[in-house]
Amino acid sequence: MSERFFVRVPATCANLGSLFDCGALALSLHLDLHVNPRDDNEVSVHYDGANPERVSSDSSNLVARVMTETLESWGKRRGFDVEIHNQIPVGVGLGSSAAAIVGALVACHWLVNRPLFGEELLTLASQREGHPDNVAAAWHGGFTVAVNEGERVIAYSCPVPTDLQLVLVVPNYALATQQARAVLPSHYSRADAIHNLQRATVLAAQFFSGKPDFHPEFFEDRWHQPYRAPLVPGLTEVLSIRHPEVLGICLSGAGPSIMTFVRADAANVGDYICSILAKHGIEACPCFPVADNRGAKGWILLEQAGT
Repeated sequence: MSERFFVRVPATCANLGSLFDCGALALSLHLDLHVNPRDDNEVSVHYDGANPERVSSDSSNLVARVMTETLESWGKRRGFDVEIHNQIPVGVGLGSSAAAIVGALVACHWLVNRPLFGEELLTLASQREGHPDNVAAAWHGGFTVAVNEGERVIAYSCPVPTDLQLVLVVPNYALATQQARAVLPSHYSRADAIHNLQRATVLAAQFFSGKPDFHPEFFEDRWHQPYRAPLVPGLTEVLSIRHPEVLGICLSGAGPSIMTFVRADAANVGDYICSILAKHGIEACPCFPVADNRGAKGWILLEQAGT
């Protein structure tokens, strides 16, 4: 039997409060792609998983579109069948589009036997995504910081202790990244820049130390969360929570999902956040992922077709 390709890409929580557009954490929610080459240059898509009403199952699907357009840009034309099995909620600030883009680009390299270099892949992915934080964490896993340097993406990552308890609260509505970016100002004051820079450097240092001992103040942000709060009812109240087990709270990506780092009592903290959102008319459910330290680069393999 012929081989088919498999790649697993993790969800990501970007921004992490003060680390706006430069830091992200990979999570144990995954997008799985199974790709079979075809001889007739046709494309078929099968989607199974979260929010199917928000995902197309034809050639306009993001995975299929990125694959087709990338292959064409390389002067290649290949047909393929792609099966998508997705645990990542779509449109809620958990990097679903970044996962799709990274997975599609990895699959393209396999389809045409093109050498895969991480920096090239991240540069292509960032050009499509618009910023490097989600795609870098999706590729590398763990906690990742990334910067656009001209046309290059430079990223550094570190593993995250899997005993660090995470509480992810996902509201039942989507929020378009374009809408969440449209409310941001074009300029910030020096005081606000210093405020975020101080907290971002300490937060990144904590992750890279391997012994994250967070404090809620490290996640306090003046660059995006205050401006996005009107789009996420209840967010301001949630961010102000001070609980003995809570190490930090932030909006995940552009929202509306909310990430909380806790010492213990994760289930009760999740229920408490959901109760606050419910007071604002928002239904939400908590889940309790751990960090994914493998990233897509650690989840690539070949399978026997038909298995």
